[in-house]
Amino acid sequence: IMISGCKDTQTSADIGAGSMGVARAAGAMTTAFRRCISPSVSCMDLLHDMRVFLKQNRYEQVPQMSSEQFLKLDSSFVEYLHKPALDTTSQATHKPSTPAKTGGRRRAVTIGINYIGLACPLAGCINDSNTFVNLLISELGFDAKDIRQLRDDSAKGSPTRSNITSALKWLVSGAQPGDHLFFHYSGHGSQQQDTDGDEMEGKDETLVPYDYERNGMMSDDELRRILVTDLMEGVRLTAILDCCHSGTAMDLPYKVKIEHGGLAVVKKKLSHKLPKLSPADVVMISGCKDTQTSADIGAGSAGNTEPAGAMTTAFKTVITGHTSASYSYVLQEMRSFLKSHGFSQVPQLSTEQFVNLTACFLPEAEAPEPPGPEKPPRQPKRRALSIGINYLDLAPGRGRLSGCINDSNTMVQMLQKTFQFQSSQIQRLRDDNPQTMPTRANMLAGFKWLTEGAEAGDELFLHYSGHGGQQEDTSGDERYGKDDTLIPCDFSSAGQIIDDDLYDNLVKPLPPGCRMWVVLDCCHSGTALDLPFKAQVGYDGYSVSCVEMRKKRRQMRAVGATKAHVIMLSGCKDSQTSADIQAGSLGATKASGAMTTAFCHFISPSITCMDLLLSMRKLLKSRGYDQVPQLSSEQFLQLDSPFATYEMKPKKRRALPAIAQASTGSTKSAPPPSLMGLGDSKNSVEAEIERLQRQIEQLQREAVKSPRIETYGNPWQPLSATNSPTSSFRPTVPQLNLGTAVAHLVS
Repeated sequence: IMISGCKDTQTSADIGAGSMGVARAAGAMTTAFRRCISPSVSCMDLLHDMRVFLKQNRYEQVPQMSSEQFLKLDSSFVEYLHKPALDTTSQATHKPSTPAKTGGRRRAVTIGINYIGLACPLAGCINDSNTFVNLLISELGFDAKDIRQLRDDSAKGSPTRSNITSALKWLVSGAQPGDHLFFHYSGHGSQQQDTDGDEMEGKDETLVPYDYERNGMMSDDELRRILVTDLMEGVRLTAILDCCHSGTAMDLPYKVKIEHGGLAVVKKKLSHKLPKLSPADVVMISGCKDTQTSADIGAGSAGNTEPAGAMTTAFKTVITGHTSASYSYVLQEMRSFLKSHGFSQVPQLSTEQFVNLTACFLPEAEAPEPPGPEKPPRQPKRRALSIGINYLDLAPGRGRLSGCINDSNTMVQMLQKTFQFQSSQIQRLRDDNPQTMPTRANMLAGFKWLTEGAEAGDELFLHYSGHGGQQEDTSGDERYGKDDTLIPCDFSSAGQIIDDDLYDNLVKPLPPGCRMWVVLDCCHSGTALDLPFKAQVGYDGYSVSCVEMRKKRRQMRAVGATKAHVIMLSGCKDSQTSADIQAGSLGATKASGAMTTAFCHFISPSITCMDLLLSMRKLLKSRGYDQVPQLSSEQFLQLDSPFATYEMKPKKRRALPAIAQASTGSTKSAPPPSLMGLGDSKNSVEAEIERLQRQIEQLQREAVKSPRIETYGNPWQPLSATNSPTSSFRPTVPQLNLGTAVAHLVS
């Protein structure tokens, strides 16, 4: 692994004493490396932080990172060489890997249709099927007897509609946990009118059998019914579809999107479009978007010696020699391969379950995890701390709140009912009782009680309802120069509790295997624990993805450094305020916090993290509250896990064949116009116009709320009419013109 000071086209600076804080002359890049390196910083964070440091000091050079093997960007840079290297034996000397002993069954179906004798011939599909048979046997360890091949140069195994249906039913019949099923298709793909209303654009994606003119095409609904719906949990189905219009060809609910800068995120379909879900592990890579065609290419293109499909070639090329590559890597490298060879099609990755994009695409190739911590010699402990501060020492209208102690009472009841905490496991701090005053010292002592002696299996819960603030960042770890804070009842003499202290007291002490839930109903709380992963809701208001926040972190700590499961639900963004509401609002019978009220309204043992977040946001927005609750975590955020029992889903290990290498690739042409079924963009434009109209109406609606005080600088000076909690903190709503917005959209 190599870090270099700049691009090939750049120069690396030699700096004098005093520059960048050095006491003597030095190299800018070496100085940046020394500044950012630590035992735990990942390769990705090290490179990012060095670039930021140099840019802040006005150096144009851009450090580069490269490696001889696949670059594991989330690995610690210092510990990187201790990781087992990938197999890089050249193809000339490569020997097939030996399948691991397994009780799981392996089956595969591969279909190649050249449409011989028809008006829409292709050239490379049968070759693709042969390529995949070889890949399955030599690389994935399948036995020939477990593979069924349909191709239209064979009368016995002709890929008619009936034969394809029978082969797919054979593939999934009797499947049990631990089985690995593969489906590969190379041929025409098309679209036809959607008849059941489950497609946003009104088109069903289809596979085109050899006898489609007589017996019709196979829709995505039919493929899903045969292959996905009845599969059991623990079964893995991998589908590789090299055909046109195949982006959503199995109607899987989760789709991987590559955003600007190469960031890969997982998005979910709109809830009203979701099919009946299966508990199985189903993964599909398709050759292109629903609106695109997949290329059939001639001999000599992309390194092929005979005609082939571009997507099949790309998949084979990427998997070869990179058997432990992640989902993200496989998708991005396939796209890069096709783009580099001049193909416009964009392969798609979709799944039945929410997938960790850093996990291995082929789970059997992933190295076993190190043994976890030994089972604790005691029963797991459960502890909860609820803090409610009304600031009763402050005058009404001068910082006093009315609903925070009520919030604490409500949360204690919820903890007992939904999370099954016992009253003896719950401690409270509230400022209407001299024995439980939420002073700064008592809050820090409460955090220590909550986390002290925590072991694997322990479950901890923190709820806070009160003021949240911001103050100047003095350690340089905040991108926007502000630390988020919690505000004790004695803040005027003892000060506030900054996010750095919260992380050090609540998250850092936790061991692997420990779980903590944090619910913060206060202003400026979006990143109050500085957790690295957050849930990001799409512009449609329904799709949710997990993204890593590119934020400075104190001492450049590694992502997910504690290995504990910490999940935080906060009342609003860092830039927003959280409302304190009176009786009657949001259905509350007494004064309370808007966020706590929304949380308790929706929380149940089964509601997922994603649905809880979306439901809370929708309720608050529908009642005229601007605040937008945030969801973040210390590890990759498992959005489809129930919030009340949150934990990362264990990887279902299958003792399946290890995988070695594979070879290079090729490409495929579009079906005839009669098969392409071009989509109509009118419906999507009208839907977007309606969305814009709703958004404009919402922006133009005025709703005055009582935020929990905004605290910039020293907010605790005597409040005036302009910064009183009864004043609205909402900015002036711009007057938007629908015609202008629509004209911009149409253009």
